[in-house]
Amino acid sequence: MKKTWNDLVRTKMKEAGITQEKLGEMIGRTQGAVAHWLNGRREPSLQEIANIMKAVGIEEIKLNSEGTVSDGQKCNELEFAGHPRIGSIQVKGEALMGVDGEFEMVEIEGGWIKMYSGDPDAFALRVKGDSMFPRINAGEYVVIEPNAGFYPGMDVFVRTMGGKNLIKRLGYDRNGTYQLLSLNQTHQPLTIERDLVSHIYPVAAIVTSARYLELNS
Repeated sequence: MKKTWNDLVRTKMKEAGITQEKLGEMIGRTQGAVAHWLNGRREPSLQEIANIMKAVGIEEIKLNSEGTVSDGQKCNELEFAGHPRIGSIQVKGEALMGVDGEFEMVEIEGGWIKMYSGDPDAFALRVKGDSMFPRINAGEYVVIEPNAGFYPGMDVFVRTMGGKNLIKRLGYDRNGTYQLLSLNQTHQPLTIERDLVSHIYPVAAIVTSARYLELNS
């Protein structure tokens, strides 16, 4: 029976007593990133999947294009039934971070991010400032998908009717209000009426500068 790579990793973690925090330390990533990957909210790179599998002791694996796994090639020789999707997302602005997830957005012609998105209107923002460390670091890129759905537990980009820009985690959406949570848990939850929100878009990924392509590349 085929399982997703996330299922297999979670099983191995349980058997070995490896927590998300410990796995993050083993592969040099944050617990938050590990949680998103294991829960399927974000998709790591192929190399990151390989690193995770090696860290939990998976030596032989075949990763199929639909995300399932079965016995097969060794982890550092991943075999695909199909081809990974290749794409790029335009960097359209800089997010000058302030406090409590609020930021000023400056439009720029800033190159591209090497990443596939099924949303043709997806765009990326380059982060400046460390007010959301360690969840988001200066120099990283936030990828936003305006046409994708969102649900509680997701990171979201919010613009209020008053023109404020925020990056938060959606706590709940009910009774005509949104509850917005601090990504680094340093501020109290914010409850805002839906009528006061211009738009809310899901954050598809937070990626490092290694995925950046110059404008003329």
